[in-house]
Amino acid sequence: MCTNYTPDIWWKAVLCLCFCVITITGFGQRILFSEGYIVKFQGDTLYGKIRYSTPALRSAKVIFKQEGYDERVVYRPFQIKGYFVEEQYYESRIYDIHPSLSYGLGVFMQRLNEDNAPVKLYQYWNTDRERGFTQTFLHREGEPLLEIQVLKFKKQVAQFLKDCPEINTSFLKGKYNKRHLRSIVDKYNVWKKNQL
Repeated sequence: MCTNYTPDIWWKAVLCLCFCVITITGFGQRILFSEGYIVKFQGDTLYGKIRYSTPALRSAKVIFKQEGYDERVVYRPFQIKGYFVEEQYYESRIYDIHPSLSYGLGVFMQRLNEDNAPVKLYQYWNTDRERGFTQTFLHREGEPLLEIQVLKFKKQVAQFLKDCPEINTSFLKGKYNKRHLRSIVDKYNVWKKNQL
């Protein structure tokens, strides 16, 4: 049994614990919002703070506080064109749940290359199963998104970028795998822009 027990020590411990909880909670709330902007379909860009949350939530919605305003506004895919936060751009896209269906799901996909690229590379955090997982897509204007599957990677990418002889030759030599996808797309886009 403790002989040095005084009620005074317990109050100090409780106050210290309360202070720590309040400090940590307050600090956590401040770091949830990061500088960023949203892009509306009309072309307007609004600057402010964006709640930087989990990948699953970043795919489904964005919480935005415009500069000079305290109000938080929740935007879902296709209410805005896209948003930028933490050096990442998310764009409204249609995710085709199944090719046989005539409809899809509006989501925000992270665009991994520049806006004016002939072929765009997207990443999507999918949570339609028990756990979340990422999916990678290629997109060319006027064509549907192509999901890149691990086991079909070489065949899919070679077919999609077949008009670039250098990339096709490299695929035949077995030079590329999925971790090279971004550099492959960048190389293709440089080649394509030089062809125009």
